[in-house]
Amino acid sequence: MDEKASKLWKKIQKICEASVNDNEFNMFFKNVEASEFSDNTLTLVCKNQLVKAGIEKYKKKIEDSGEILNDESIDVIFELLKVAEPIYSETYRIQEYKNKIKTGLNPKNRLDNFVIGDNSKLAFEACVAVVNSVSERDEPAYNPLFIYGSSGLGKTHLMQGVGNAILERRPDKRIYYITSEEFSNEYYKVLREHRIEEFRDSFRNLDVLLLDDIQFFEKIFAQGEGKVQEEFFHTFNKLQDSGKQIIMISDRYPKDIKNLSERLETRFVQGFSLEMQRPGYETRMAILQNFSQENNIVIEKSILEYIADTVSSNVRELEGVLTTLIARANLLNEKVTLQQTQIELSNRMKSQKARITAEKIIDIVSIEYSIEISDMKSKKKQADIVNARQIAMYLLKDILDLNLTTIGGLFGGRDHSTVISSIRKIEGKIEDEAIFKNEIERMKQRITQ
Repeated sequence: MDEKASKLWKKIQKICEASVNDNEFNMFFKNVEASEFSDNTLTLVCKNQLVKAGIEKYKKKIEDSGEILNDESIDVIFELLKVAEPIYSETYRIQEYKNKIKTGLNPKNRLDNFVIGDNSKLAFEACVAVVNSVSERDEPAYNPLFIYGSSGLGKTHLMQGVGNAILERRPDKRIYYITSEEFSNEYYKVLREHRIEEFRDSFRNLDVLLLDDIQFFEKIFAQGEGKVQEEFFHTFNKLQDSGKQIIMISDRYPKDIKNLSERLETRFVQGFSLEMQRPGYETRMAILQNFSQENNIVIEKSILEYIADTVSSNVRELEGVLTTLIARANLLNEKVTLQQTQIELSNRMKSQKARITAEKIIDIVSIEYSIEISDMKSKKKQADIVNARQIAMYLLKDILDLNLTTIGGLFGGRDHSTVISSIRKIEGKIEDEAIFKNEIERMKQRITQ
């Protein structure tokens, strides 16, 4: 190790620490070492690809700080550690099998292979804060942490990454990942088998509860299953009162999940609730590059760029497209080409669009705004009915590109001028109101997924 480089890097770190977010400084700057400083070029070695991607954002800041210290401008080069020690050891997994401790976690879902973008940066930082708080101080952070957004954005990966990171640092912690559907099914099972106390002991003595797909409770509670809601309420209270960490994931904000009791809804929002959005182009590219690297996929950058530009919905679809292309190429013993990629994506979009019907769109709007379909198609002019009707018209045009006459016919034979007026009103509202825009985007994702 170059001592001159090491000293310079330590001084640069000290300067940057004052202006860089604590979580990002700990995650990125502290996982980088200086290997060489010659000809005014500082070579920095990054622990893994995620650290490299994160620290590269601060290249100019590092070079500016180095210039101040060196009295001359410097260049910074980032390299990956050739043989990196695994961040996540097998220790806790061995312990899991040995002691028969079930965590429900997928060891592949880690924080160090989660691709951070503008859409997920806040959620990632909150999760890192939880890991640090639970691991170092034995106390929860943002309790409960509630992350919501459409499916396929990486929410489950992020949440399980928290569990794996805590177990890596604190193998003694009792952590359990489960979906709300599994929680409900498990409850009914132990109830039938008269093992309810065993169930309570398992859940109420956890250190960290990771609960996925909270929106499923909407369906369970709608069936009048008060016992499940009561059981979960007391489990939630017990963990929170005991200073234990709770993280929940949903495709909707707590107040938008129907059939929740007021006391549950209140508890869900009393911590920190944040939304994950669709990834932007740069993030989509980073996701594809990371996925390719982790799976040893060699593919032309232009192909990745085309996929990233065309597929904007979610992480799952991005990876699915790439997996399909590679699998097909391997079976046919061919190389993936841009032309093949274009054909595959074109077929996917046609298939996806074919599954979306006008009835589906109207039905989702009806459910979302609790307005009867018959009222939306009627001549009623109450504000909430008119609003739902106009949104449905807008979505029918935007997603299916139906002509105005057809859309009008779906709503009691309204003329094209009424339809276009409704669409323009929603377009204006989207442009002027960020919250409403996000609301429409979430509905689009529900319709197209």
